[in-house]
Amino acid sequence: MATTKQALKIDSTLKMGEEKIGKLLLSYSLPVYASHVAGSIYSIISRAFIGNSAGVEGMAAISVYFPFSTLQMAFAFLFGMGGSLFAAITVGQGNKERANRALNTSVQLVIIFGLAIVLFGNIFMEGVMRFFGASENVLPLAKVYGRIMLIGCTFQMIHVGITNYMRVEGKTGLAMIAVLISPIINIIAACIFVLVLDWGIRGAALATVCGQVISAIFILTHFFRNKDFFRINKSVFKLDIKLCLEIMYLGMSSFIVQFCHSFVSTTMNLVTRSYGGDLAISGMGVVTTLQQFIMQPVSSISMGSQALIGYNFGSKRFDRVRELLTKGILTSTVIVVIEYIVMRLLSVQLVSIFVSNNEELVTFGSRALLTYLFVLPLIPVQLLGASFFQAIRKPITSILFNLSRQAIFLVPAVLILPRIFGIDGVLYSGPVADTVAFFVTAPIFFYNLKRLTKNSEGNLQ
Repeated sequence: MATTKQALKIDSTLKMGEEKIGKLLLSYSLPVYASHVAGSIYSIISRAFIGNSAGVEGMAAISVYFPFSTLQMAFAFLFGMGGSLFAAITVGQGNKERANRALNTSVQLVIIFGLAIVLFGNIFMEGVMRFFGASENVLPLAKVYGRIMLIGCTFQMIHVGITNYMRVEGKTGLAMIAVLISPIINIIAACIFVLVLDWGIRGAALATVCGQVISAIFILTHFFRNKDFFRINKSVFKLDIKLCLEIMYLGMSSFIVQFCHSFVSTTMNLVTRSYGGDLAISGMGVVTTLQQFIMQPVSSISMGSQALIGYNFGSKRFDRVRELLTKGILTSTVIVVIEYIVMRLLSVQLVSIFVSNNEELVTFGSRALLTYLFVLPLIPVQLLGASFFQAIRKPITSILFNLSRQAIFLVPAVLILPRIFGIDGVLYSGPVADTVAFFVTAPIFFYNLKRLTKNSEGNLQ
């Protein structure tokens, strides 16, 4: 026992294969949850500031920019999540040098693509905002908000992508601090810029950028000065094509999901504007913000468990992989059911946070919230299933799980149902897509989970 404890102190990654599953899930998921909740709280506060000052047009401007922001994050997940999963599996196999090379390659790719997005966005901002659904009334605010947000694009990609390596390294507390820095700075800066200086939507965007910059500096400083095996070194300037392809292969699931989420958001904006105008776009923006907050426990458990699954799968500890997934799904489902009950009881109050001075928007938003998220408790199986397949190097199956609810079934529902039910069809598209996706993906997940324990080599389909 003493020898094991000494080993854990020397190499923090060993605990992923030694500590109790419940304790590991808590220690890896709670920091993610705390940081994501802080980010969601900032998003709620920021949109509340804008909604109550700039009104429907301000809320619509944020909703219009959201798909472009999601597209940026797709690349952060591609290089950050893909690289950290590669590193987790490689560490489990005992090759820490290759794992560190993955960190440097991820940093390299994030910076290159981040700067490319900034250049593209600034050149084509008006066309981009129109493409994502901006009306003539919303376009001026959307352009102002978008150009300021692009300042922090590369920093945000570092903040989102590279933090994953801290979790692989076992430094979950440090990862939580790194992610918490951004929303804390955001909230403080927003209070100054929006409430005190009355800069409106410009102030909200600047506050977001401030948080992103400081968080990215904190993360990069850690990896430049880190004394453990994850460290930024001269290999960050070397291009390893084979490793780049491996990282992108493992991160492709997350990338495609985020990319399709951007596509779905764009489609949703265009259809919603056609049937309900800017007010409906604003209302769905409120629903999206609250949905992100409500789903944070599931997302946190999903993200927190990925490194654990990858490590134990790489170490051929399939019994621990099964236990991780079982406990993760049960915990996520219980939490979501409790949140679902609260949401139904307090829907009007929740929407009123954003637009207390617009009764029409509150009425639509509360109805949209209850309708669109009607089958919320079905989602944990899909998210944990997607994370499972991504962590064990089955990105194609992971993509199927994620896209089934976010694109494959949702997009047709969004395009077809409004033709029958009008704006209500947009609201019905959520529960229809989630229900169909659950019954398609759940059998695949449980079949492979059962097969994992019987197959000592882990050769899943």
